[in-house]
Amino acid sequence: MADSQTTVLRLVFGTDTPGKTYAMEFNSPKPDLTDALIRPVMQQFIDGQLVSGTNGMLTSIESAGIITRQVTEVIS
Repeated sequence: MADSQTTVLRLVFGTDTPGKTYAMEFNSPKPDLTDALIRPVMQQFIDGQLVSGTNGMLTSIESAGIITRQVTEVIS
C-alpha cells in the first residue's frame, strides 16, 4: 500500500451573506508562512473585490490554516 500526503494553505473569508463563508486553497504552501505574511494578502482579496461567490463579495478574514492530508491506498 502506498501513502501519499498533500499540504494546502486554506484561506476562509466572511461574505456579504451573514453566516456564510468562502474558502480557497493553495497547494504546496511555504512552510514558514505566518499571520504577518498571510493577513495582508487576504486583505488585498477583500479590498480589491477580486472574488464574488454565490454568497456575495468577500467582506472579512475568518481564518487561515495549513492542512495536511495523508491518504493510504487500500485498493490500487
